[in-house]
Amino acid sequence: MTATVVGVMDLDSWTARTDNIVVVDTKRRRLVWVPRDLWSDVVGDRINEAFASGGHERLQAAVRAHGLRAESSVVLLRSGVERALDGLRVTVPVDRSRRYWYPLAPTLRIQDGRKLVAFEPPRETLSGERIHQWVGARQSADFPAPTLPDVDRIERQQVLVRTLLEDGFPFAKALEDPALASIAGSRALDVLGAVRATWDFETFRRFQPVTIEGKMVLLGRRRRLLSRPRRPRRVGR
Repeated sequence: MTATVVGVMDLDSWTARTDNIVVVDTKRRRLVWVPRDLWSDVVGDRINEAFASGGHERLQAAVRAHGLRAESSVVLLRSGVERALDGLRVTVPVDRSRRYWYPLAPTLRIQDGRKLVAFEPPRETLSGERIHQWVGARQSADFPAPTLPDVDRIERQQVLVRTLLEDGFPFAKALEDPALASIAGSRALDVLGAVRATWDFETFRRFQPVTIEGKMVLLGRRRRLLSRPRRPRRVGR
């Protein structure tokens, strides 16, 4: 077994959307982020509805249908990740000035109120809600609404995960409470334990924006898939 799908629920419920999906592939030594709006024929909806509608089996099938390996999976409730990050302070490189509109609190809807958050180069030290803003903000305050807002968010997630790997962060903390994690596959955790900061971090980009049943989604194009972003330069603290 060499590939595990990792998903994080956007709310503290197993029926919520899995808005963060990453495929960990030990054979190719890469992590592949899958945009949440990618259309899935397996689900008949966006891929972030796969786990809620059919558990691990459907999540894995939806990933495989786009040409990605998926032999096991680990899905975390939001609070599992929040517990692991509680008390963390981490310094990330920032490549350019980034400003976003963000909900008044991480679990609120942006249409119910928003605030401006900013990240300035060359680096930012994140803790508490600032970590959630870094990994979750999608609405740019500097540019018109992008066609693919999730791609920018994914890039920031990749920066954070690589930095945490370089710092030796204990990711297993997210699994300490078994009630907050769901695991399918006997070797899923072995796969996750093999990840290194030197691996390739990639984004599934083989798609085109379309509207299906009134929803803006990303319709996958067959077979080849990836964009490999430039690895960010480590900035001294």
